[in-house]
Amino acid sequence: MFFKKPKKPPSPPPQQKKPPPAKPLSRFPQKFPWFLLAVLIFCVWFVTQSLAPNLPQHTEPIRLYSNQCQQDLRATLLRAIRSAHSSIHLVMFGLSDRAILSALIQKIRHDVPTTIYYDSTGSPKIRKILDGGDIHPIKSAGLMHQKILILDDETVFIGSANMTSASLRMHDNLVVGLISRKIAQFLKEHEPYSSGYLNTTVGGQEVEIWLLPDARGHALHDLRKKIRSATRSIRIALFTFTHPGLIDEVIHAQQRGIEVCVVVDMHSGLGASASAIDRLKKAGVRVLLSQGTQLLHHKFIYIDEQTLLTGSANWTKAAFYKNSDCFLILHNLNPDQKAFMDRLWNQVETGGKQK
Repeated sequence: MFFKKPKKPPSPPPQQKKPPPAKPLSRFPQKFPWFLLAVLIFCVWFVTQSLAPNLPQHTEPIRLYSNQCQQDLRATLLRAIRSAHSSIHLVMFGLSDRAILSALIQKIRHDVPTTIYYDSTGSPKIRKILDGGDIHPIKSAGLMHQKILILDDETVFIGSANMTSASLRMHDNLVVGLISRKIAQFLKEHEPYSSGYLNTTVGGQEVEIWLLPDARGHALHDLRKKIRSATRSIRIALFTFTHPGLIDEVIHAQQRGIEVCVVVDMHSGLGASASAIDRLKKAGVRVLLSQGTQLLHHKFIYIDEQTLLTGSANWTKAAFYKNSDCFLILHNLNPDQKAFMDRLWNQVETGGKQK
């Protein structure tokens, strides 16, 4: 018999060395681009600072604000109200923005003296909403049309913007912010019951303020005088333009060889201001109508790139002789203010269409 030789059992495979235990992953790779992280952090900081509203400062010149220059008027005024610690004095035609009302309610609850004058037709139910504040509805022959905010007896905002969501976030407006105890005191003593005039300086810059109505016509005379003083250019942006005397002044400026351009809100230009626009066009004045659904709510004239007149007053008879209105005049605009107004005017002009 033949016997098969038994097979040898297969030899075990060579023992493999166990890999060393994996090191825990660090949060960042060894060669993480720390430079890129630093750049990213800087960019986030820069954007945040750019978007954050800047309030008037004691050591800085008068500030200009407009939503057409990528500034958030609502955020600016909210930050200002929230920063108030000793007093709030508000004179406002339209007051309905929920965030603004909420900020005022919080200040009243924290015992910050809060005084509010408002037009009873423009801001109904405010007295109930702001219970606990010193609230005064104004009823008069004309509108209580002013838009003035005074904080801590020194920080002042004056302009064309109502404190409604549409006015602050959609419509075209211009607001002036400054710090002056003299101006704050003048406004608190007069608003909104009496007319008045103040000439003072803020940071070395001459400022004039007119409170309307002015039955004697001094404010209107001063505005006409300012138009006559133009030597190079007049740029006007208005919601409503109907005053015949001011129409005459603008036409005379055109006839004197001044470069004149008038931009009027489209809705007003096809309605209340239509006859004024026709007169201006026939006299050779360049007239544009705003485009879009938003209101061109400005009330400013920019003269020779040196003088700015703005406020709450439309160029109507009612504004000067009937309504509680106001306007202020900034003289000798500094380079930053000029750059701002040039940028704003570019937005206003390019957004208009020749009628």
